[in-house]
Amino acid sequence: MKRRTVIALVLLVASLLLTACSAAPARHAAEMIAREAVYDSAPMYEAEMDKAFAPEAPRNAVGSGMAAYAQVSDRMIIRRTSMAVLVEDTDAMLERLQGIVSEHGGYVSELNRWLSNEQAFATVTLRIPVENLEAALGSVREGTIRVDNETSSGEDVTEEYVDLSARLRNLEATETELLALLTEVRQNRGRAEDILAIHNRITEIRGQIESLKGRVQYLERMTALATVRIEIRPRAQTGTIVQTAAWNPLVTAGNAMRALVQVSQMLVDLGIWVVVFALLLVPPAIVLWIIVRTARRRRRSAA
Repeated sequence: MKRRTVIALVLLVASLLLTACSAAPARHAAEMIAREAVYDSAPMYEAEMDKAFAPEAPRNAVGSGMAAYAQVSDRMIIRRTSMAVLVEDTDAMLERLQGIVSEHGGYVSELNRWLSNEQAFATVTLRIPVENLEAALGSVREGTIRVDNETSSGEDVTEEYVDLSARLRNLEATETELLALLTEVRQNRGRAEDILAIHNRITEIRGQIESLKGRVQYLERMTALATVRIEIRPRAQTGTIVQTAAWNPLVTAGNAMRALVQVSQMLVDLGIWVVVFALLLVPPAIVLWIIVRTARRRRRSAA
């Protein structure tokens, strides 16, 4: 009996060990299937989320910058010119400038005109295409007596323009990736907080894109059109014309009547002041006169 019992126990332990060993792979496979099912049904993928919300780093910054730099055929230079000119007639010069900017495809962006000692002075700001700048300046010089002062300057913004263009392309690529991720999350019926997080990120990047586009467009406008500021001064007059007014007796009589009325008003006003002050001074004067008269009578009766 004891021998049979030991053999039975050995067989039972062996069967349990075999059962455990055969169940382990099945249990592992079940766990893997469950993990894959959970991963497939998850609203967002960890790798994509990490990519979307990781701190921004310049992607291919060097390559993009060099490519953008190569696309700029000419230097991006903001040109400015300032002139002070002497002319015969300021208004005639202003009309000439209007014709010059129209001929060369520009426009007048600012105009200020004023009078000093009956002479017109002016300052005017012109925006002229860069390719027509020298021709336009030559036309301006021809319409003056002389150019008292002329200065030109240029600001090179090529590096800034290339950098902004590269950053703009990177942001637009990131926005495209986020839009695709947002579409995928919505199709998988992702969580509302995940959709909101992606949407907020897209909104932030869109704001940065619009800001960069505005700066790029400003640089393009400033480099395409040169700014010319002109101070216009007329030739000083050598003599002064004195004009005398014609004599008119009716005007003189009117002036005399107005003077008479003003004097009469002054006298009447003076009389009113005297009467008012008299009314204030009469009662005290009467009281004083009574006191003095009474004192004199007493002196006489005592004598």
